[in-house]
Amino acid sequence: MKSKKGIYISIKRAQYYIVLISLIPALIIISISENRRARQWESITAQEALNQARSIANLQYSITEATRQMLATLAALPEFQRLDGAAMKPILQNIHAQNNAYLNFTAIDSEGVVVASSRLEAGVNLKGRPHIEAVLHTAGFSPGAYIVGLVENTPSFSFAYPIISAKGDLKGAIAATFKLSSYEAYMKDLSIPRDTILGLVDRYGTRLFYYPPSETNPIGKPIKYEIWDPMQNGSDSDVLLNTGSDGKKRYYAYTKLRIRPDEAPYMYVVYGIPYNIVLDRVLPILYQELALLLFTLGAALLLTRLVYDRLFGRRLSALVDLTQSIGRAPEASQAVQGTTHPAFHTPIPPPAPDPTPDLGVIQRELYALYKTLQDSYRKQQEYEVHLQKALQEKSMLIKEVHHRVKNDFQLILSMVRLQSESCEDIEGFRESMESRIASMSLVHQMLYETEEQGCIDLGSYGRKIIELVISLKDTLIPITIDVQTDEIPCPLDKAITFGLLLNELVMNSLKHGIASTRDTRFTLDLHKTGDLVSFTFKDNGIGLPENFSPEHSRGLGMQLALGLAEQLGGKLRWDSCGGAAFHVDFPLECGVTNL
Repeated sequence: MKSKKGIYISIKRAQYYIVLISLIPALIIISISENRRARQWESITAQEALNQARSIANLQYSITEATRQMLATLAALPEFQRLDGAAMKPILQNIHAQNNAYLNFTAIDSEGVVVASSRLEAGVNLKGRPHIEAVLHTAGFSPGAYIVGLVENTPSFSFAYPIISAKGDLKGAIAATFKLSSYEAYMKDLSIPRDTILGLVDRYGTRLFYYPPSETNPIGKPIKYEIWDPMQNGSDSDVLLNTGSDGKKRYYAYTKLRIRPDEAPYMYVVYGIPYNIVLDRVLPILYQELALLLFTLGAALLLTRLVYDRLFGRRLSALVDLTQSIGRAPEASQAVQGTTHPAFHTPIPPPAPDPTPDLGVIQRELYALYKTLQDSYRKQQEYEVHLQKALQEKSMLIKEVHHRVKNDFQLILSMVRLQSESCEDIEGFRESMESRIASMSLVHQMLYETEEQGCIDLGSYGRKIIELVISLKDTLIPITIDVQTDEIPCPLDKAITFGLLLNELVMNSLKHGIASTRDTRFTLDLHKTGDLVSFTFKDNGIGLPENFSPEHSRGLGMQLALGLAEQLGGKLRWDSCGGAAFHVDFPLECGVTNL
């Protein structure tokens, strides 16, 4: 080969130069790829730290909520309503004996003076403490800040809950002092990487807890200002790259904890992952790629020297071009952002036909392999998008199920309290509560069995409730069930309210609407017109008494029925034509709800 300047150079040597020069773009590609991978690992590491901080924040929320519920229960007791020091002291001592994570439980009057305590003497004035000042000022549940307890001089964190009289006056408060050393029991099973730290900080930047323990980060001392200032002035959750008091660079993820969204945070959870973990993840891959690149370069030079022949130069060049194009396709696809299927974004045209039985076969099969890989990359991207969407939907579903189960338990607790206030018949109390709980359980069972996510059919649900309540009552008189209903998909929350209302009406008919002289019949009529559901339940019994009014009924069931009808968005109506009949028209905004 002769250049324009008359300098002769062999094709084989030119191939050597090409192979050597190809190392430069390969190094650039590796550099860009590793830089991108480093940024990705930085993002992943920061997100890992933030997830850990949020997880520990949830643990602290559970400690705070458990403390609030315990203090609220105590504040409602008659002894605390009266501020009876002699009666309160044994109660506080008993609570303290059952909760060794706390240093002390104290009841104070409206001036901040101790009336009774599990460990302090009466008469001690605690008014200067932050949590005491806050509860006396706001009359609401208030966490404090870092303190050293009057008992044992133990580093602690306190909470206070107001004692409100029946008239709404602030009579005093109950304080619980949580020992900071108790966090070690919660964190003992926590496995964290080397040089990773976990810390809790109060509202003033004082260190409440630090794991693993360190002399450079003592409890009760302010954290480093360069970390505290952006945390205090930043968003509720974020990640900072900073150097700690021990001189090590970390990703500090923090989460602010608040009692209410409009209040200032009372505590910060900090989780720090060392920055070196990113290098530990990236450098081994970089070394492997460089080693592979050098190995490939040496092999290419040796192969060129041994087998190169001018007779195959053009076809070999074509094969090399095709091979390099296929090798670059994944790299090119990674550079394309925001596409649905980025792999092999730029199609490679088919090469010119080669009829030879050796290189031609390789050329055809190599291009067929490229088409297979192209399809595989596309399917992989589709699968990853689908999998990510499924994971997000599953996470939302689990959160919603937990939320709704919590609401169901609160509803059950409210009904137990209402029933127990007027309970004179223990067996009746058991039957009514059993049927109500069974009705709520039934809607969850039907939701699990249905293929339509998030809703159930009211007609099927209504029939099953009637059958369930009759079976629980275990009456000896045969009862015919007549259900006339449209197909009405209903969201879970409204279905539970509907089920409880129907349960109360069926229980009422079982008690008062069974006639021994003729066959007993229960009729359920459900029809939907537009967004309005018309609901009727009736029996063929003796009917309702004159001047019947659920508001003046002695039983809790009919009073609950009134409230449940209003909760559905309708109003309970009744008549006594051929038996007792109850009617409710209520709106159904949509047939399907997403969990």
